Amino acid sequence: MPSGSLTPMALAVLETLHERPRHPYDIHQTMQEREVWRMLKLTTGSLYHTIERLAESGLIEVVETSRAGRRPERTTYRVTEAGVDAFAARLRTLVAEPVTEYPLYPLAVGFLHELERDDALFQLRRRTIALEAQLAADRVLETRVGELGVHPLYFSDVELRRRLREAELAFTRDLINRIETGQYTWPHAVGAPPRLSLVDEGNQESVG
Repeated sequence: MPSGSLTPMALAVLETLHERPRHPYDIHQTMQEREVWRMLKLTTGSLYHTIERLAESGLIEVVETSRAGRRPERTTYRVTEAGVDAFAARLRTLVAEPVTEYPLYPLAVGFLHELERDDALFQLRRRTIALEAQLAADRVLETRVGELGVHPLYFSDVELRRRLREAELAFTRDLINRIETGQYTWPHAVGAPPRLSLVDEGNQESVG
């Protein structure tokens, strides 16, 4: 498995094994405690599959297999020198080189004109409400980990996500204002099919 093909889950496993050898259950528990799910989709199935692939690629290796009482047999892994090198190379690339990503909101904004004007405004207002709630949760988390004395670098991803949401919220509010004030008129394509609308007056009155 070349360093360039390391998935987010593979990076998370290697980062956890940097500290000491662990068995998969320990890796999963450590990820849960550190709230790795903030950065990637954490499932038991994807974790075990990733561990198998890393072992097959020689980036991690088995230290021992043991059994305690009636518990299932557990295999302990450690990161290899090749794993350390691959992790470092991939991490340096991710930090240093911006890549074009494809989040869904820009796609939705690009197709916004396909909705009726009032419908589009309604959905945009719904998004501002959701973003405000997410930002409130981000701030609570930042305050909590700060009070616990956690080193800021360990939760800098939370600050980054908060700032991105703040920028998205500011953009969305500005877009709403431009549409409402007529700075952005609604396009009317000749011969185009009817615009999409799922909003009735009762729903519109419930937001904004």
